[in-house]
Order: sequence, then C-alpha cells, then structure tokens
Amino acid sequence: MILKKGIFFGILLVFLLNCPAWAEGDIFDQIDKGLEKPKATGEHKPYPVNLVNALADTKNYILYKEIYLSGRYSFDLGKTEGRNSAGFILFGTFSGPEGQIGDMNVQFRATYYNDQFAYGQKMNREYTDKSDEFKAEFHNAYLRLRALPPMLNVRAGHFYVPYGIQPWIDTHGTLLQSPAMEFIGLDRDWGVAIEGQNDKLEYQLGLTRGSGMDYFERDNNFALAGKLSTPRIGQRINDWLGISFLVGRIFDPMGVERLRSWDMEEKAEKFNGNIIERWRTGIDGQKVIGPARLRFEITGGKDAKKEDVLGQFFELKYALGKNSRWSAYLQGENLTQNINRPHNRGSDTTVRGGLTYSFSANYNIQFVVSRDLNTVFGKEDTWIGILFYGQKGGGLFEW
Repeated sequence: MILKKGIFFGILLVFLLNCPAWAEGDIFDQIDKGLEKPKATGEHKPYPVNLVNALADTKNYILYKEIYLSGRYSFDLGKTEGRNSAGFILFGTFSGPEGQIGDMNVQFRATYYNDQFAYGQKMNREYTDKSDEFKAEFHNAYLRLRALPPMLNVRAGHFYVPYGIQPWIDTHGTLLQSPAMEFIGLDRDWGVAIEGQNDKLEYQLGLTRGSGMDYFERDNNFALAGKLSTPRIGQRINDWLGISFLVGRIFDPMGVERLRSWDMEEKAEKFNGNIIERWRTGIDGQKVIGPARLRFEITGGKDAKKEDVLGQFFELKYALGKNSRWSAYLQGENLTQNINRPHNRGSDTTVRGGLTYSFSANYNIQFVVSRDLNTVFGKEDTWIGILFYGQKGGGLFEW
C-alpha cells in the first residue's frame, strides 16, 4: 500500500511541475499527430531485425503525462465518489526500409478510488476488487504489427473490444462514457485481433479473454467480436456507419445481478464466477454536421441463453459558438431485458447532460448531471460530477 501511494503521488508531483505547456489539436482524436511517422530508410533487412531495431530507438516514441481528478455526488446515497489518477500515455511508431511496420500504445494509471457507486448503490467487493483502494491500471497496452498494409494488421495485448462505437473513440479521460459496459459488459480486454481498411471498408476481428481490465481464466471465459464499417479516411474520418457482433462467456458481475434481481424464478441459479454466456449484434454510427456531432448505437442479443435484450444509445455534442471553448453534451442510454415478454420487461434507462470547457486542446474541465429514470438492478438515482483532465506531451525522457 505504501509503495502504491508513493507511485501515485510521485507521478502526480512530476505532472504538476510540467503543466504550463499548452498545445493545439484535439485531446482525444488527434493526440498522436505530434509523433512524426517514420519513412522508409536504409538497406533491406529481415523483418524481425527491423522491428527490434525500431523498438530500441527512443526517437520513435512520444510520451504524454496525464492527470485525472474527478468527483461524483449521489443524491440517493448522499455520498461522494472520488476517482483520481496520474499516469502516462506512451505512443510508438516503427518503420523499416519498406515503410511503417508497426506501432504501440501504453496507457498506464496509478489510481485511487473511494466510495464507488452505480444505480444508487455502493459498489462492494463483488463488483470491484475493493471499494476504496490504490491500484495500477493498464487501459491500453498493445503492439500492432502491419503485416500486410493496409488490409492485414495484427494487434496483441490489451485494447478495445471491436464492437460498437467504442473502438473508434477514447473515453478514458471523460465522465461521459460509451455504452460498452452496459451493452456487452466490458470495453477493453486482453487478446489478439486483425484489422485493416481500404477506400471501401474497414474491419476488425478479435479473440480476447473476456475478463476485462484484469487477465484471468474462470469457467472458460472468452470473447469473439468483430466490426465492419465504412472507412474512416480522408474527408470521411469523422463519419462512419458500422455493424458488429460478439459471442462469448463474459465476466460481468453487474449483468449477473440484473438477471438475478429481475427473474425471480432463476434467482437461485448459480453463475460460476460472474461469467455470463452472451451474444450481441449491433449497428452504430457517427455524423458531424457543422458544430454538431451525433453518435448512436443499437444493440440486441441474448444473455444466459434465455434473456433477450435490446439496447439503444445516442450522444449529441454541440459546440457553443464558432470560437467558443464550451461544448454541450446530451446522452441517452437504455438496456431492456425480457423484450420477448411484453408483461415482464425491465429496463435500465439513463439520461445525462454535460458541459466541457477547454482551456486548451490538452486540458479541460467537465460538468455532468446524470439521472437514472428506471432500473432493473439498484435504485433510481441522480448524480452530479466534475472532472479536470490534462496531459503534457514530450519525448520519452523529456519531463
């Protein structure tokens, strides 16, 4: 515990001493543009030799230091939750005589969480390792090799499950989340994937552990997921329409509780280690029109071979003025169980509104109000939250 506290406050101190440098661009979508992609140079060497040489060259990396300070207040519980962290995001891109051969991404956080809650209930050790704790987290930790550019790239490590809108966006620095945790039970997972794109389509196909943030084997857990979409290239980089599928045995303790609390006849059923057998199919998309950006996702499937589910999600972002630093957000999310039983349905429905003020491209403060309209698991709740998120870029050894 002392060592974890030392790591957390050490990273926090280093970050605060380096905060004055502001930057331009978009904090999430354009974060890696400061890293110049290496061009083909030198004489031809075997692929493994080129890769090892590129991995060892510190010029191929750029490091972002980040800080995340947030708090949420639950009106139903009368408690405040804290989620604070300090860490780094490391990007690397590698090339050989014939061009780019790979890239990597590592997002590490030393965190402290206290009094976590969801749907008006405090989250105990059944849903988290501990309700109050210091912890080390890897959000992304993968290496991607460009085996056959542009249509066959191989990714291995910890990355977004290729389902729905989540692979195309990054919400690890926001209070407004995507529906991945509600709709499929996890967002990032450990495994391997292949992916690629051309001017007609973009695809991802991944086989992962099904355990989420941590890696473990329990009751044959796994996830197989895939996504096919219009290509996000050139002028269409901000717009897409995609379809997805997922099958597997997923670690999802809150999903297990929904099944138990809604279907009383099955309440005594034992789920081995909170693993749920499930499948999902869905459609998602994004469209940018002037100052407005619209995202949506519709997902359907089945849990535990018996519960039919249907989920809908939308998000509207609107820039408040051409040169304004303020943006407004509106989110709506619903997950309905037992959709094939008209008189025995249950829904988790949440609406959220938010404001974001950007001090610069890399530093912002966010305000969010969230209201649970109805729930299958837990209680209806309203919470308000505030978040400061910032990052500072530089070379691998430039703090």
